[in-house]
Amino acid sequence: MRRTLRRLALAALALGVLAACSDSTAPSPSIVDTWALLSFTDHGIAGVTTGTATFFPSDSFEMVGTVTYPGEPIDSLNVTGTYAVTGAVLSMTAGTESGDWDMRWTGQRYILTLRGPPPTNRITLGRLP
Repeated sequence: MRRTLRRLALAALALGVLAACSDSTAPSPSIVDTWALLSFTDHGIAGVTTGTATFFPSDSFEMVGTVTYPGEPIDSLNVTGTYAVTGAVLSMTAGTESGDWDMRWTGQRYILTLRGPPPTNRITLGRLP
């Protein structure tokens, strides 16, 4: 009986610590999922975008698809890397490149805006049907 009470007390303590450490500034829902790549804007120029972005629970991601800017050939998109979410900021690293993206949830889409001087890059992710 005493061992059971001790386990329950430890479990309650662990849940309290987890609740205290949760980040209430993180957007909702979790970025962990597979999303449609709806658009990619590079320094204010929108490209026709196809493909998906997948954020795995293991803190890795991949983006596969294409981006075509006006008057330019199709660019293949095949990027893998790691990510971390701190509040409403998504930090992504692919190879030697990294960037911090502000995350805004609109109710159906994530709009990711690269931190930096305008015009900056923007990625729009949508729920897959």
